[in-house]
Amino acid sequence: MYDYGVRYLFVLKYVPMFSSSLFGGIGRALTHRQYRLLWFSNATNTSGRWMFKVAIGWLTWEMTQSTSWLGVVAFADTFPMVLMSIVAGAWADRLGYLFIMLLSQTVMVIAGMIISTLAFLDSLNILSIIILTFIVGTSEAVTTPARISLVHRLVPKEDLSAAIALNTATYNLARFLGPTIAGGLIIWVSIPSVIAFAAVTFAIFYCALFFLKTDEPKRQAINNSNLMQELIDGFGYAFSHSGILFILILLSVTALLIRPYIDLLPAVSAEMFGRGAEGLSILLAATGFGATVGGIWLAQRGRTEGLTAVFTWSLLISAVSILFFILSGNIWFGAVLIMIVGFFVVSGTIAGQILIQNAVSPGIRARVIGITAVLSWGLPAVGALGMGWIAELLGLPVTLAVGGVVTVLLWGWAHRTGPQMATDLENMEDTPAGPKSAMNRKLS
Repeated sequence: MYDYGVRYLFVLKYVPMFSSSLFGGIGRALTHRQYRLLWFSNATNTSGRWMFKVAIGWLTWEMTQSTSWLGVVAFADTFPMVLMSIVAGAWADRLGYLFIMLLSQTVMVIAGMIISTLAFLDSLNILSIIILTFIVGTSEAVTTPARISLVHRLVPKEDLSAAIALNTATYNLARFLGPTIAGGLIIWVSIPSVIAFAAVTFAIFYCALFFLKTDEPKRQAINNSNLMQELIDGFGYAFSHSGILFILILLSVTALLIRPYIDLLPAVSAEMFGRGAEGLSILLAATGFGATVGGIWLAQRGRTEGLTAVFTWSLLISAVSILFFILSGNIWFGAVLIMIVGFFVVSGTIAGQILIQNAVSPGIRARVIGITAVLSWGLPAVGALGMGWIAELLGLPVTLAVGGVVTVLLWGWAHRTGPQMATDLENMEDTPAGPKSAMNRKLS
């Protein structure tokens, strides 16, 4: 017991010093103890979240054999980002990040317990899957702006880019580990076991929140009229800032036309490659691995200079890789291509998020992050729903190809416009929040 205690203290106290010198931006971020607690517990929760997504997606496919229903369930899972993220951002700015996270995570834990119990009792049908998935998605939508904004309270500004990138890298490591574990459990144990394990990870994150300490300001009561004005200010700030608007437009393109492919992978595995759960696990793991490497690379990079170029070029490469993926014909070649997609989609998304958080003013940060969350996580739900329906009519290859081609065409505009935005996005210092400061940066 003494030996284990010594090892724990060693890791807690000295490993951060080693990592600071050996791992650049990643190491600097991990020297902050409260951030490490958030990072580790959120990694556990996110792994469980991806296990949940895989289990629910495969269960839906087994029950319906329909890309349309896959799209509907994916829509129910991620569309709450559209409904709740912006309002949740305003709540978080007023009520406190930890308070909002505790409330939403409580609901997620309860929903996870209910759906796992029903799964073990073989009492799930497509309607109950949609409803409970919507509840889990809503909880995630409420907590996301607060969770992202909380990082600003846990690390200094000079380590912020690395911390944001490390969070996203960890998210994608979880996207690699979660599906891999889920695929194995589906094959060797059962889908209900995957869902139950996911519910446990939700509870771990919930418990960890009680040990986080921040310098958040005192909670304020919510006034509905003021809340509406704050939401308007958030939109006004984001849409009148030329650089932020540029990023939001391209995040929307990626969210609608590229990222929905992941929700259609059960059908891709079965129809395009003739594989079942095994093929799904291979494709999801490949995506997650590529995304993890992309996130780690950007975290290690640890600076904002050049991120606008990273963002725009990632759009092109991910779209072209999707087009080659359609033509691959072999699941292992397809896995390599989908790994490349994961790398560049995540690199681009992280770069976009860092640029926005670098440019936005502190007092309005959670609201703008809420808008970003809508586009980054909510719009893929719309894309998955639309692509699911289109795939029923035209087939999966044609549907994915259309998304790739349109993205390539839009990249031409992004490539021309990006250099004009780089200075504003990469070098922005904190400025007073509000519509007046925002209106000084009109679109040219």
